[in-house]
This record gives sequence, C-alpha cells and structure tokens, in this order.
Amino acid sequence: MQTVLPVFVKKISGSDIAVGLIPVIWSIGFNFPQIFVSNYVRQIGFKKLWVLKTALVQRIPWLVLALLSYFLIETVSNNTALIIFFLGLAFAALGGSINLPGWFDLISKLTPVQLRGRLFAYRSVLGGALGIFGGWLVSKILAEIIFPQNFALLFLIAFLITMASYSFLVFLKEEKPNHPEQTFSSKEFLKRLGSIVKKEKNYRNFLIADSLMMMALMSHAFFAVNAFDKFSLTDSYAGYFTIVMMLSMVIGSLYFGYLADKLGHKINLLWGIIFTFIACLFALISPSVEIYYLCFAGSSLTISLTLVSRLTIISEICLEEDRPTYISLTNLITAPFILSGLLGGWIANQFGYDIVFIIAGIFALASAIWFLIMVEEPRKKNLELIKPSIN
Repeated sequence: MQTVLPVFVKKISGSDIAVGLIPVIWSIGFNFPQIFVSNYVRQIGFKKLWVLKTALVQRIPWLVLALLSYFLIETVSNNTALIIFFLGLAFAALGGSINLPGWFDLISKLTPVQLRGRLFAYRSVLGGALGIFGGWLVSKILAEIIFPQNFALLFLIAFLITMASYSFLVFLKEEKPNHPEQTFSSKEFLKRLGSIVKKEKNYRNFLIADSLMMMALMSHAFFAVNAFDKFSLTDSYAGYFTIVMMLSMVIGSLYFGYLADKLGHKINLLWGIIFTFIACLFALISPSVEIYYLCFAGSSLTISLTLVSRLTIISEICLEEDRPTYISLTNLITAPFILSGLLGGWIANQFGYDIVFIIAGIFALASAIWFLIMVEEPRKKNLELIKPSIN
C-alpha cells in the first residue's frame, strides 16, 4: 500500500492526486460498510462461517486485478486504467470491511486479553518476516519484467498468499457461541450509536486522537513517490523500501506487542503517531536515499503499532458483546478524515511534497498531545473497577 501501489498508479497516470486516492479509496471501502453488517454480526453466536464467506470477497479482487493488469491495462486509456485499478482496490477493501467485525470478534473471543497484544504482534512479525523476502521479490520482478506484466505478477502472488492465509482460517476452532444479552432492531441500533459517542467520554477522546492520526497518515502515500522524484530512483527501489518496512515491522512488533500486554495499548498508539512525525521529518531533511529509508521505518512502525493496538484498545474500552459495534462505529467516524489524502495530492501538485509532510507532521503532533493528555488507558480503569471484588 505504501511502496508498490503508489508506483503502479504513478506509472499509469503520473498524477499525485491519483496517488493520494489510494489510501482514500481503501479507507472508504474498508471502513464505511462495516456499520451496515455490525449489528447482524453482533447477534451471530458463531462467527467463523461469516468470516470464511466474507474473507473470499476480500481476496478475489487481487486475482481480478492480476488478470486485468496483464491483458487490459495497456490497451485502454490512462483514465480507464485508473478506474479499473481503483475498482479492484475498492472491492478488496469492501470485502475486508464486511469481514472485519466478525474476524476481530472471533479472534478476540478466542484470545485472552493479556495475550492479545502479543498475538497481533506475532502476526505482524510473521507477516513482516515473509515481507522481507517479498520486498526482495518485488525488486527482482520490477527490475527484470516489463510493465505491466511485472505488476500483474505481483497482484497474482498477493492473491495466492492471501488464499494461503485463508486455509489457516479454516482450522480455527470456535467451540462456543457468544450471543449478546440484548438485541437491537436496525432503528434501535442506529439510535444507540449516537448515544455511545455522547456518553462515553474516554471513547470520544480516543476518536478525536484517532481522527487527527488519520489526517497525519496522508503523508504515507507520498513517501515513495517523493523518494523516486528526489533521488531519481529506478522502480526496483520499491522492493528495497518494502524490505525496510517489513524489517522495521518485525523488530517493532516484537517489542511493542510485549509492551502493550504489560502496560496497555495507549502507549503503543502514542508511539505510533510519534513515528509518523519522525518519518515526516526525515522526508524533509534527508540528503540521501540511505537516510530516507528512515521514513519507511517510521511509516512501518506506525502501521505495525496500529495493527497491534488500535482495534485492541477499543475492545478494552467497550463490553465484550459490543466489540463489533464499537469497531464499526470507530471506523465510520474516523475514516472520513483519511480524505485528507486527496487534499495531500492536490497540495503536492500545487506546492510540492514538502508542504504535505509539514502539514502531516503538525497533525501527528496534535494527535500525540491529545493521546497523551486526554485519553485514559482503559486497562487501568478496568483494574480499578475489579479491585473491590478482588479484595
């Protein structure tokens, strides 16, 4: 998402606005539809079958993109090629969206709270370790195979890898249902969403910090294309950038997954946004591509910390039965702020990438301050609530 797709879009159109559309399309497709299925998912006792069905919708678009890139991209206009790509990306995001509430509820249901940080960390570590090899493979494929066959092959490999992950979902054992104590009609459910935001002060403060972080993330789509322009790099560097990101994800996830299980997830999210601030800083001041690699390290650490802790802290803020509701509501509210990626693309076209990184850095700093001052670690609050019963 940060290293390969921007290069693909830039080769098709040459437009920074199109590059900025990548996180926008992904975030809209991945976050908005969740709210329409979360009430249904909340009421399903066994989640696994839903997860397996929707996971296929999430994976098939990468196969379609591979075929269309190989046979069609070069025979159509640039605008049509962009539409084809963004439709494929949108359908992949849509599949992930309707899958996420059930998938996260199932994983949380099967994993004790004091192990969740490490579970998501190990997930990132394994993905990152495989991604290091993947980054090498990306650099080889982009260097040795002509466009667009090289990207078509990458999309095909992505599909095959995601289907390998699907086979492991099949082996998950869900032995007991988790029916909620209360059920809601669609009208009652929608009315309750507003009540949650109004009454839950800590959750509301989390949403503000998360929204500011989403706006800071507009910088991530431009790290790669800025590096290519600034240092006149060949396409194969997309693979080297991916290696740096994956290696950073492995190292960061190991440490911060353990930290989250011990101290809670707030500290991880705070560090995550600080790493985006650092990445923006190095994007501005790096005199060479070797130092610029630190941008991708910072970007990767933000992503890995978000994967480990963003949804996990929400599951501790809310009751167990409300996990699908809170996850979907969070993504519904904060996702629109990723539209700042479009603004970032326009700013990059008009004023250059440096202004994008300055603005994103300001948002990152604001988010970090809000996280630090206004958001209370929910695990601390939960421990205070259970102390009387322990005594």
